Amino acid sequence: MRRRLYPLAGLCAAAVLAAGLAGSLPPAAAQAARPITLAEALTLAAQNNIALRVAAFETTVARAQLAQAEGLKSGQLVLTASYTRINEREGGTIVIPPGVIPGIPTPITITLPPPTPNIYSAALTYQYALHSGGRIESQIALAQANLKGAEATLERARQQLVLDVKQAYFQLLLAQAGVEVGVRILAAAEENLRVARARVAAGVSPRFDEVQAEVNFANARQGLIRARTTVALANHALNALLALPLDTALQPREMMTLVPVRTPVDALVRRALERRPELAEHRARVEAALAAIEIARSNGRPALILSGGPNYGNTTGGSASGVVATGWSVTLAATVPLFDGGVTAQRIREAETRVEQLRAAEAQLRQGIELDVRRALLNFASAAEELAAADKIIEQAQEGLRIANVRFTAGVSTNLEVIQAQSALSQAEANRIQALFNVNLARAQLERAVGSPVE
Repeated sequence: MRRRLYPLAGLCAAAVLAAGLAGSLPPAAAQAARPITLAEALTLAAQNNIALRVAAFETTVARAQLAQAEGLKSGQLVLTASYTRINEREGGTIVIPPGVIPGIPTPITITLPPPTPNIYSAALTYQYALHSGGRIESQIALAQANLKGAEATLERARQQLVLDVKQAYFQLLLAQAGVEVGVRILAAAEENLRVARARVAAGVSPRFDEVQAEVNFANARQGLIRARTTVALANHALNALLALPLDTALQPREMMTLVPVRTPVDALVRRALERRPELAEHRARVEAALAAIEIARSNGRPALILSGGPNYGNTTGGSASGVVATGWSVTLAATVPLFDGGVTAQRIREAETRVEQLRAAEAQLRQGIELDVRRALLNFASAAEELAAADKIIEQAQEGLRIANVRFTAGVSTNLEVIQAQSALSQAEANRIQALFNVNLARAQLERAVGSPVE
């Protein structure tokens, strides 16, 4: 009958202990917890995460740059106006000597009015590149490649955020499970201490057994405090990813489970090489480098620009009359580069070398992606095996503790044997929780390596 009372006493002790320690918990653990599922956490992170918003801004910038490049095809309409004030000057005279004009024997004097000091002009000019040597088209191609790269970078940031949120969510589950184990360990240690004290008082056990039980109880209490602190830290980390106030108490509504992976490794590698955003990002860099080659080549090609439009002004303001005139003009300008000291040739060489470098790096990137998939799959398989072994070890540790309690109650062993059995069980439970965390994290890392959910 006494052995049956131990678990009940342990549960009572755990409840009393939990109530006693509640006042010393961090604020995040003391307030009412907000239930949250993993899907809800991922949605909040996608909506609020700061790092993801920064990556989204880069995509917006890339779209604006593409619109700028495409706008060059439409030409440019420019309105120019000017006003100049000059110093005031007196008018002049022109004297025609006698005899210059037949029939007029006397000199003729012509008085000129003073020139106007206000000179102004206005012109509306439209410029259109009939031929840019391929520069405008290459700039558009470069902007399109940069936009693809920005979108791939955004997708990479999103997938990394998914992995980070899953890891933080599982870390919180792991920490909370550690608290549950700590409560059970403390309850068992307290019950062990009670029995040891009773046996010492009855004179059937030495004082050493009671001291050992007191040390074991103190260690269990310290372990529970550390476990609760770990919960608070894990809670803060998840809140930071979700852009929630760091002191928001979260309570995961899901439990960590083992979900097997049935897809063969070769199929996972093929899918990763098709869907990983890093490859799309790299291909965008190659496209941008190819466009940079064409831009460099355009510097050595002829360009033809057509411009024209109406004009208005008194550009003859320096004359005596300052007559206002209107008109129009059309200009066809051609530019033919003849010599630039080899600058264009070196720019082309630099751009071509960059393309060769990127193409060589693609093989390394593809190999790294395959390595990520295979490593994640091996880690998952290893964690699954550890989890299966941990389940068996817990059964053995539970049986060992039961036997130790029976032997101690019968007086054929010391309290040290019970403490060691309790320690073995607590270690086995901690190992199982860690293995369960490892298998869930490994699956999340596998999905990140593949670039999509796996079955």
